[in-house]
Amino acid sequence: MRNSHAVTWMKWLLACILIFTIISLATIKVTIETQIWLTASAFIVVAVSMLMKDKKFFQLAMLFTGALISIRYIWWRYTETLPWESNLDIPFAIALLVTEIYGITIYLLGMFVNVQQRERKVVPIDNTKPLPTIDVFIPTYNEAVKVVSPTLAAAMQMKYPGHVNVWLLDDGGTADKLNHPDIQLAENARTRTNELKTLCHKLGAKYISRADNSQAKAGNINNALKYSDGELILILDADHVPTQDFLLNTVGMLQQQPNLGFVQTPHFFATPNPIERNLGIQDKVPAENEMFYNRILKGMDFWNASFFCGSAAVIRRCALEDVGGISTKTITEDADTALNMHAKGWDSAYLNIAMIAGLSPDTFGNYVTQRSRWAQGMIQIFMLNNPLIKRGLSFPQRLCYLNSTLFWFFPIFRTIYLIAPLCYLLFDLQIFVGNGSDFLAFAVPHLLVSIAISQYLFGKTRNALFSEFYETILSLYLLLPALSAIISPRKPSFKVTPKGETTKQTHFSPLAPILFSLLFVITIAEIWGIYRVFNYPVEQGQLSVVLIFNTLNLVLCLACLGATAERRQRRAEPRTQCQSPAYLTANNMSTSAVINDASVNGARITVQSLETPLAENDVINLTCYVQRSERLGESKARFKPYTFAMKVHHSQRLASGQMISCELVNNNIQSTKVLTSLVFSNSNLWSKRRAFEEQQEKGVLNAFFSFFKLALSSCALISSTAQQSKPAVVKEHTHRSTQDVR
Repeated sequence: MRNSHAVTWMKWLLACILIFTIISLATIKVTIETQIWLTASAFIVVAVSMLMKDKKFFQLAMLFTGALISIRYIWWRYTETLPWESNLDIPFAIALLVTEIYGITIYLLGMFVNVQQRERKVVPIDNTKPLPTIDVFIPTYNEAVKVVSPTLAAAMQMKYPGHVNVWLLDDGGTADKLNHPDIQLAENARTRTNELKTLCHKLGAKYISRADNSQAKAGNINNALKYSDGELILILDADHVPTQDFLLNTVGMLQQQPNLGFVQTPHFFATPNPIERNLGIQDKVPAENEMFYNRILKGMDFWNASFFCGSAAVIRRCALEDVGGISTKTITEDADTALNMHAKGWDSAYLNIAMIAGLSPDTFGNYVTQRSRWAQGMIQIFMLNNPLIKRGLSFPQRLCYLNSTLFWFFPIFRTIYLIAPLCYLLFDLQIFVGNGSDFLAFAVPHLLVSIAISQYLFGKTRNALFSEFYETILSLYLLLPALSAIISPRKPSFKVTPKGETTKQTHFSPLAPILFSLLFVITIAEIWGIYRVFNYPVEQGQLSVVLIFNTLNLVLCLACLGATAERRQRRAEPRTQCQSPAYLTANNMSTSAVINDASVNGARITVQSLETPLAENDVINLTCYVQRSERLGESKARFKPYTFAMKVHHSQRLASGQMISCELVNNNIQSTKVLTSLVFSNSNLWSKRRAFEEQQEKGVLNAFFSFFKLALSSCALISSTAQQSKPAVVKEHTHRSTQDVR
C-alpha cells in the first residue's frame, strides 16, 4: 500500500514538473529566428511521433510538443498582439483572445482525456454465482405506440439466464393527462394509454404511470424505483431497441466488480441525423456521435470517468440509491447522476459494443432542440454541481467532467469567432495587432500542429473541419439558451426531442433565415476585404490574416446553410440491412428469396425468377427464419419459421428475378416480435456499420478538399431548394418524441 502511494505521488510530482517545464518554455521571449527553429523541431517531433504511433513515449512527446506550441502561441497573443492603446478596440480584442484561450483549453483537456483509451472486453456471466435480478426501465412520454412496440418487444426477447422484469414507464398516461381540460387531448391520452397497456399485456411487460410529469424523465425513473426491486436496472429510451445479447455482454462486469456503479454502452442510430441526411453525407463521413462514443468515452473510461448517457446503461440499484436516485437538479440528469456516483466512490465502465439502435431527430429544428437541452444541462452542471469543487472526485475525474461541461459553452465562443473578422473588415476594429511574418511564426505552427494532433486522436471518428462545422451550425441557435443557462442556471426545463415527422418535399428549415443573414454579412465583408487588400497595400499583411479566417467562416456557413435544406422524407420507420434467407409464396407459385432490408412494418425482398412476375398490390406469404431462445448448454442455434402476409407496393425487374418492396397486411403482436427480432436482434450489424464509418477516415489534405467540395455542392443544394414550393411538413397521427440524452 505504501509503495502504491509512493508511486502515485511520484507520478503527480513528475506531472507538475512537466507542466512547469511547458509553461516556462512557452513564456520565454525569443527572436523570430529562434521561434522558426522551435517550430521546425516541433514539426519533426510530431511527424516522427505519428509514424511511431504505437509507442507510448512518442505519443506523449507529440502531446507535450502540441501543448508547448499552443501555449507559446497564446502567450504571444497576450504579450504582443493586443491594442492596449485603444479604448475602443481593446474590448473586442480581449473577447477574441478569451475565445482563443477557451479553444486551447478545450484542446489541452481533450489531449488529457484521450491520452490513453481503455478497450474493455465482454466479461461472461458466471452462472456458478448468484445471478442478479434485473429491471428494464423504458420511459416514454408521447411517443407513438409503433415507436415503443419494437423497443418493448426486443426488451422481452433479451437473453439472460436470470430473472428479468420489463417495465414501461408511461408519462403520457399520467392522471393529469388523462383528465386534461382539453377533451381531445384527454381522449388521445386515454387511447394511447389503453393501446400501451394492451401491448404490455400481450408481450408480458409491466405498465406503470403516475399522477403527473413532475421532474420529467428523472422523476419518471425515480417513481419506478419505488415499485421495483431488481438489483440491476437497464434504462432504455423509448426508441432505443436493444439487441438480444445486451444483458449477456454487460451483467458479467457488474457481477465481477462489486464497486462498479454502472456500465454504459454506445448509442447507435439506425437513421442519419438531419444534417447528414440533408447534405447526403451519411455514407461518406463518420456519424457525428461516433467521436464521442467511439473515442472520447473510451478515454474517459481510462480515468474511471465515463458517464451515464441516459440510455443503454445498466446501473446497480444500490449505487443509484446511494446518490438519492436519478438527479433532478439539471436537465442532463444522466451526466449529473454519474458525477454524483463518482463523487461517492463508485466506479464506472464503458463497453464499446453498440447493442441498441435508436432514431435520430428527423428535422434540423428538432436536432437544434435536442442539442439545446444538452448545452443547457451541461452548463447547469458546471454552474450548480461544478466538478472542480465537487468533493470525492479524483483529479483526473475532475478534468474529464470539466472538459465535458466546459465544451458546451462553445455557442458563445464560436459566435465570437464568426463575428470577429467582421469587426475588423466592416468596422475597422483592431481585434489584434501584428503582421504576416509574426502570424506565420506563431499562429500557423499552432494551427498545423493542433490539426495534426486532432487527426491523430480523432481521425477515425471525425474528419478535419467537421467539428468546426457542427459547432458553427449550432452556435447561432444555442447562443441564447446557453446564455440563459449561465444567467439563470435553475431556469431551464426538460424538453423532449420531437421525432416522427415526414416531409412531402424539400424545403428550408424555418431556422434557415438566421444563417442566410449571417452568410450575407460575411459575403459583404469578404468582398470589401478583398477590395481593401488590392487598394490599401499598407494593410495587406493584417488584412490577409483576417481574410483567411473570414473565408473559412464563409465556407463553413455555406455548408451549414445546405444542411438546413430539409430533404423529402416519406419513410417513418428506419430500414435495416439484414440479408436474411426467406421463402415466398404468391399466386400459387413458390420460390426462395432474400430479405435485403426490413423495418417493423415492411421489407425489400429479392425474389428468384417466377413464372408470372409479381405486380403492385399482389399479396404474398413470406416465410422467414428467426433464431429461437437458446437453452442453457446448447451450442447449436435453432431456428423457427414464421409466415406472414405482405402486400407488394413496388416491384423492379432484375436479370434473374425481381426486387419488391412490400408492407405487412396485418400488423399484429406476432409480426412485431418476429420483425423486431429479424431487424434488431444482432449487434454484429451495428458493429459492421461502425467499422464501415471508421473506414471513411480521410487524411488532413483530403478532408479539407472534401469539405470545400461539400460547401460548393451545398450552393447547388441551396439553389435547387430555393426553387421548391413552400414547406409541407406532415406529422404522424400520434406525435412521437424521445427522451434520449446522448
